[in-house]
Amino acid sequence: MGSKPWLHPAPTYRPLESFWDAEDDSPGPRCGHTLTAVSATKTHGPRLILFGGATAIEGGNGAAPGIRLAGVTNSVHSYDVLTRKWTSRLQPAGEPPSPRAAHAAAAVGTMVVFQGGIGPAGHSTDDLYVLDMSHNKFKWHRVVVQGQGPGPRYGHAMDLVAQRYLVTVSGNDGKRVLSDAWALDTAQKPYVWQRLNPEGDRPSARMYATASARSDGMFLLCGGRDTSGAPLSDAYGLLMHRSGLWEWTLAPGVSPSPRYQHASVFVGARLHVTGGVLRGGRSVDSDAAVAVLDTAAGVWLDKNGLVTSKGNKGQGGDADPSLETMRRCRHAAASVGIRIYIYGGLRG
Repeated sequence: MGSKPWLHPAPTYRPLESFWDAEDDSPGPRCGHTLTAVSATKTHGPRLILFGGATAIEGGNGAAPGIRLAGVTNSVHSYDVLTRKWTSRLQPAGEPPSPRAAHAAAAVGTMVVFQGGIGPAGHSTDDLYVLDMSHNKFKWHRVVVQGQGPGPRYGHAMDLVAQRYLVTVSGNDGKRVLSDAWALDTAQKPYVWQRLNPEGDRPSARMYATASARSDGMFLLCGGRDTSGAPLSDAYGLLMHRSGLWEWTLAPGVSPSPRYQHASVFVGARLHVTGGVLRGGRSVDSDAAVAVLDTAAGVWLDKNGLVTSKGNKGQGGDADPSLETMRRCRHAAASVGIRIYIYGGLRG
């Protein structure tokens, strides 16, 4: 019954002490934000860029807690991975994006691209905003894209595929939950969004899913909430063939739990998934709070190793404190080398 020795179980997470000079340098409690890893440059080590999100939540009266849109921000915080220090004193030049949460972000070289989301004024436009960090000067640019695009949406997922294609999928446009996929070739100007029509097993409509690109160019969509509000436990890979055709493939293996409003990020061929909620906003069970989809082996793993059946295996007894820490939703994750960094979110 032992899992194969090369199938390492999901890792444990531990708190990381970080530092800041002034109170407003720290992002503080927030949810619905993005955390994006930017590689080291000649003058600076690797950084995490935290943008947006909500700093206040609504709740009480038995209502499911939601983000308070009045508490949504467009602040930018940078975390220096080597010194473990936060700063918000970036003061980027240019016109910043409007305050937003449930938006999407992806790193493109020494830039971070943001799209969509929802804020106090409703849906954010579908414009692309770029935070350019080249030459150690921070600057906002709004990118003009020709023709039709994904349109305003929130709860969608986006990443850079094969170091070239900005791919965005799913989400909610305010009227319905979406199942579409779009790509923008960052190497071709003028920039144009292309609506993809992939072959293969297409994922159903969903919002609050996650997506992360593997280094070889596979884009992995994981979980989400469907049109009926039910959490999903599936995962799909989207790959562009040499012919230029895109194809969806349903990932094999048994996921430990359905979930949405979770976080996921690749390290090598392993997609690390944390947190999320079930229907009604209940946190995923602690055994499933940390999971890994090993895309090389085609299996899901939890802290005990190979997952062979869905459901609650070891609930009860002593709860593992590191798993309890990851029972959160609307948080954000990024990876630098072999480390995964997780920030913020909502609990319980």
